[in-house]
This record gives sequence, structure tokens and C-alpha cells, in this order.
Amino acid sequence: MVSVLWLLVLLSMLVINLSAGSRTELQLAGNLRQASSARHVTEAGVNWGMWSLMQTNNAGWLADGSSRTMELDGISVEVALFDEQGKIDLNEAGPQLLQGLFESVGQDKKTAEALAAAVIDWRDEDQLLTPLGAEKEEYEAAGLIGPSNDSFEELKDLLKVLGMTEELYHQVLPALTIYSKRAEVNPLVAPRVVLLALPGIEPGSIDRFIEERRRNFESGQRPPILNGVDPLILTPNAPGVNYSIVTKTTVSPTVQIRQHLLVHRRGGGQGFEVMQSTQLE
Repeated sequence: MVSVLWLLVLLSMLVINLSAGSRTELQLAGNLRQASSARHVTEAGVNWGMWSLMQTNNAGWLADGSSRTMELDGISVEVALFDEQGKIDLNEAGPQLLQGLFESVGQDKKTAEALAAAVIDWRDEDQLLTPLGAEKEEYEAAGLIGPSNDSFEELKDLLKVLGMTEELYHQVLPALTIYSKRAEVNPLVAPRVVLLALPGIEPGSIDRFIEERRRNFESGQRPPILNGVDPLILTPNAPGVNYSIVTKTTVSPTVQIRQHLLVHRRGGGQGFEVMQSTQLE
């Protein structure tokens, strides 16, 4: 009898282990299936964004950070389009524009001026100290290595600049690019965070300008006046070459945000090519 009881106990434990293993395998399979579905929905969102960028009859939406949302198989993806011409080029922007960016996210004037000067000193080729900036001696005093005295190769190199913090970096990141190759920004496609950095722009007029700019784009009308100036005078209304698509894919309860950098391959019907895809969150 005792032997029979022990045999029953052992059989029960075996069944429990098999059951637990089966549940684990089912959960893993479900997670993989969910991840695969999320990936495919994200890819569909990127393709949707590229389709919008290729439209010539305003059938798409403006690449100024505007977004659209769609749902596939119960998974939601928000797609935001950005023309890199509308962002501040970290390698080309002048000190006034950089200072305006840092001030727009809450830095005081002196701190913003010092940060802008440090960015200039990081990327220029000389060892001459910009007022309030930072060259080799200042980095050594802070126990850091720098400056590179060369162009920023990627945006995250900004974290190496003296005075930069993780929090501040993430605040200014949406406004920055290294792909426009221009010292100025295109106000026709500049997102709100960039417009706030422009000198002489009334903050109260920015939201009205953005709303009217998008409305006029959809109806095929001229862009609105910006702070008393016609944006078409400031910059030609020409399509850009580099774009980014930011996708926000929601598979409850998780959210995945990715940035996809695109280049427009003109001629031969090549369209857009995804050059890089980066996980943001």
C-alpha cells in the first residue's frame, strides 16, 4: 500500500511538472507570436508613412511631426512623419539657434549660452576657446575626454559635451538632426519644439501657425505667415532628401517607440530607403 501511495505521489508530481512546462511553453509561444505581430504592424506603419511621403497631390500628411494612427489585428500603431530639413542640424546650426533650443526647454540664458558654445567648441577644428565654451583644459578639469574637434557622427555624441545631461539630451533630441546639412531650419516643416527655438518667434503664435500650416497643406493653399514673414521667402518649398518616421506601436500593456531614418532615392522609381531603425522606448 505504501508503495502504491508513493507511486501516486510521483505520478502527481510528474503531471504537475508537465502541466507547468506546457503552460510556460504556451506563454512563450504567445509572446513570440505577439512580438511578431507587433513587428509586422510596425513595418506596415513605416510603409504607410513612406506612401504618404510619396504623394504629390496632398493625399498624405505633412512631414512636420504630424501623425496618423491605424489598427491592425488589435494592435495600434501611431505614425509621425518628419522632414529633417525642419530640424536643427547639430553640425551646422549657429550659436543663436542652439542657445534658443536650450532656452526653449527651460535652461536659463547663461546656461543655454554656455551649452551652445560647448557644442560649437566640440565640433570646430581648432583649440580656440569660445566664450563660455569648453576646450581640452575644461574637459580635463571636469575629468572628461573632449572635445572631438570634429563633426558629430551621431546625435548621442551630444551626451559627451561638457554640461550635457541625460535629461536635457532627451528634451532636445526631437529637435535635432545631423542630416539636413543646413545652418537654418525650414519653418514649413519644423515641429513645434524647433519653432520655439527660433529667435523672434512669439510662443503664443506657434500653435496657430502649425494648425493653419497643416490645414493649408491639406487644401493645397500657400503656407501661412509666420511672425509677419512669409516662410516661402525664408526657404524654398522644396521636398527634402532625408526623413524620419517615428512609430509608436501599442500591444497592451506595452508600448514600443522606434525611429526609422529614410533617404529619398530620386530617379529610377526607387522611392524611399530605410537607412537605420532605432529603438527609442
